[in-house]
Amino acid sequence: MTDITYTSDSLFTTFYPESKAGETAWREIANQMQGVAKVLNQHREATLYQLRKAGYKVKKAKPVKISDDELLAELII
Repeated sequence: MTDITYTSDSLFTTFYPESKAGETAWREIANQMQGVAKVLNQHREATLYQLRKAGYKVKKAKPVKISDDELLAELII
């Protein structure tokens, strides 16, 4: 079971908790980063290493593919 997933854009890597243990890791990252669980991409590998060394299972999140119409339908419901 994955504890925490992450996504990367051109500047930041963002972390998302996937389990109770992942919530603990997410809070620690957020505490260190002024309330957000993001790190600059240049720190991504070091952060992933530290999470895995601490025993967390970390995976890259799969992209969510949704059309504008599907998104709008979800927002209206």
